[in-house]
Amino acid sequence: MYHSTRYRKFRDKVKALRASLPDDLEQFATYDLPELKDRQWLTRFCIKQEAGTLSAWQQIILEQAGFNWVRGRPPQVKAPKPSSPQPSAYELRWQQKYDQLAAACAADNRPWLGLLLCEDAPFDWLCRQLIALKEDRLSAERLEKLRALPFDLDVVRQEPGFRRWRTSFKAYREGRLQQPRRWAVQQALQRETGALPQWRIDALDALGFDWQVNAAASTRSGVRKSKQERMEDRWRAKLEQYCALHAASGQSGPLPVDADPSLRPWISRMRSYYNKGLLRPELIEAFKAKGFEFDGRAARRRSWQQFYRRLVAFKEKFGHAQVPSSYCDDPALGKWFAIQQERMRKGKLPPEKLQPLLELGVVARNAVARPKVQRSHISPWLKIFNQILAILTAEHGGRLPAVGRFSEPHKAWMKRQAKKIESGLLEPWQLEKLDSIGFDLQHLPEPPPQVDWGDRLERLRRFIQEHGHARVPRGHPDRKLGAFVETIRERKRKGKLSQSEQRVLRESGFIFTPLREVTPAWKRLYAELQQFHQREGHSHVPRAYPRNQPLAEFVAQQRQRGRKGLLLAEHIRLLDALDFRWSGGHPVPKDET
Repeated sequence: MYHSTRYRKFRDKVKALRASLPDDLEQFATYDLPELKDRQWLTRFCIKQEAGTLSAWQQIILEQAGFNWVRGRPPQVKAPKPSSPQPSAYELRWQQKYDQLAAACAADNRPWLGLLLCEDAPFDWLCRQLIALKEDRLSAERLEKLRALPFDLDVVRQEPGFRRWRTSFKAYREGRLQQPRRWAVQQALQRETGALPQWRIDALDALGFDWQVNAAASTRSGVRKSKQERMEDRWRAKLEQYCALHAASGQSGPLPVDADPSLRPWISRMRSYYNKGLLRPELIEAFKAKGFEFDGRAARRRSWQQFYRRLVAFKEKFGHAQVPSSYCDDPALGKWFAIQQERMRKGKLPPEKLQPLLELGVVARNAVARPKVQRSHISPWLKIFNQILAILTAEHGGRLPAVGRFSEPHKAWMKRQAKKIESGLLEPWQLEKLDSIGFDLQHLPEPPPQVDWGDRLERLRRFIQEHGHARVPRGHPDRKLGAFVETIRERKRKGKLSQSEQRVLRESGFIFTPLREVTPAWKRLYAELQQFHQREGHSHVPRAYPRNQPLAEFVAQQRQRGRKGLLLAEHIRLLDALDFRWSGGHPVPKDET
């Protein structure tokens, strides 16, 4: 092989390529060759070497010549961008925001007071910088400038509730806080317990905060009771309710399944806390003294045994153990029996429960095979015809009247049939059915005459005075009044209601868009809230307010509707006039979004 012509040509070609390169170049790539043909020739051997089809002697000759098997274009070295001597607009805007925050903090000799009382825009900008710092997007130069501000940046960044406390502090100073007395008492209590940071104490001292008076008020109002103690008080109240239900049921052991369902989550939570060791020994002893059982499995076993004894009594009375699910004398037993049958069918009933049921003759519930619905094709033409025929049979004796009330789709359908009869497009069986109801293409049913406007309006006025609104229910005895209201709204939507008619209806208390206007019923509850505000000095009606529970429900509903954006601007304006406390920030009116 070493004396073959192919070997000599390949060796000489490689030597010639190496001779065309500089002597100081120890290794070369395809892009180092000056000629395009030489680069293409060498690229073919690179492809063979990557595919594993290159001969060993060819690879040895190329590597001895210094070829590094690199093909393609030479790497491009990017030139560094010239630094701009002028700062960018983004840097100028950042510096402007920074100067505004520094000026706000330097306006007062006490840096914390300046940060707490500054405008919201600089403080929000600072919060965005802290987010960038958390995500490692803030440069070292900017971080150094932020740390040079006259307050501890780590306190703002790490202390939870900083923004909320700043909002309350600012509102307390400006007199906008809804319950300033309670907030001040909480600050005094936290200072006594050592939970109030020093910077908050300094900020309150700058306002002339009276610590002694507020601490004495906290003692009188009982705020010193811890959160855990208040929670345990609620648990004890639930325990009393649990004991009262036990006494009313007259049964021992666990609470009956048909008792108050709102207690079941509380019972499960108490048992879970007991198993995790989260209850104090004194509280456990108090619960056990009242008859509360922390062992949930034992309670469920005894409950099952109680139902089983009731099932035995049922069999002794009726001679069988097949309790219907709608057993009126004992509905809870019917539900329990259905559950046992379903668990027997699925094989999920343990042997200690399955065997007693089998001895009573209880059998598993069979899976109900639902029959398949036979679908039949009904012609659209025949479907509408049958609808009209049903109306005629019920109201007009089966024949088309000269005057009658039909829906818009039915009237449009009859007009189309008249045109098709003239054009000869209907089949004989269709013509026969139309003749059977007295269809006359020359005289289609006319709409009924207009109702007595004055009589209907007087009825509507009496309804509004009695109920406070004009939403006549469908089941109302006066069906003509409901139809009159629907006709008014339809004419208003179509633009067929005159301005004089609209004016008379509005003067009567009629509201065309109930979801866009303040209703009389809402105004009536709002008037009660005004009286509460004048009497108590605030509009925060407690959730449980025995003196006027509908008012408490109204206040809670307004908070929920405001949080979901379902209130009008007029609603929000009237409620803000009473210093209404919103939930989740000030609401956005739905008629302005």
